Amino acid sequence: MASAPPAPQAQATDEPQPGRLSRTAAFWTLAATLLAFMCAAAAPSPLYSVYQAEWHSSAITLTVVFAVYAIALLAALVTVGALSDHIGRRPALLAALATQAVAMLAFITADSSGWLLSARILQGLATGLATGATSAGLVDLRPKLAPLINTATPGIGLGAGAIGSGLLVEYAPAPTMLVYVLLLAACAVAAVGIALMPETSPRRPGAPASLRPTIGVPAGARGRFLTVVPILITTWSMTGFCMSLGPSLAIELLGITNHLVGGFVVAG
Repeated sequence: MASAPPAPQAQATDEPQPGRLSRTAAFWTLAATLLAFMCAAAAPSPLYSVYQAEWHSSAITLTVVFAVYAIALLAALVTVGALSDHIGRRPALLAALATQAVAMLAFITADSSGWLLSARILQGLATGLATGATSAGLVDLRPKLAPLINTATPGIGLGAGAIGSGLLVEYAPAPTMLVYVLLLAACAVAAVGIALMPETSPRRPGAPASLRPTIGVPAGARGRFLTVVPILITTWSMTGFCMSLGPSLAIELLGITNHLVGGFVVAG
């Protein structure tokens, strides 16, 4: 007796599910969300000199404000970076956007360095969660195009965020508020898009276990890793230095008071 032919496997199509975005629209929604997070990460940098003048903060304080963001980002990447594999891309991204919105509200109401520290910590946690979820979601939707978007978007976003923030600080009213109001609005728009995208990673058990930090390097790659580490440390140290103190140094050493120039210093 002949066996029945195997049932054809369902293939992903670009036809949207009822009430959901198409896969193409969802892909670019994720890319735009990642871009928004990267823009927000660099947005405070041109404002540090403004905060320093208003609150008489020291250069060390500005460096700490930047450092806590980097620490919070790293902590999020090694703990909740893979959480979206278990709870789904949409819930993880909506949680990241909600945390980012709270960070933007903290920036808007900030009147001391303590508020900045709190806002940057929240922003680092939100960005770490969002980076893992968006990167994985992009691969789910367009495996061939995702590596290009994941590689190019952070640099483009950081540069655009710094320049855009410098432009607003120099030529728009309410320099310590407007950029964050616009980023808060971007969070709201992104949240609507994320809520409408199809879920690409169904829930599966293991969410609590995924929060346990796991750091390691495959044995075959350790030699190359140790060779590259000093370069990475130097590169990111210079990036942190420019993003935290670049605009302030441009004002102090070169006498440049145009905040847009400070944005270009960070973007460069």
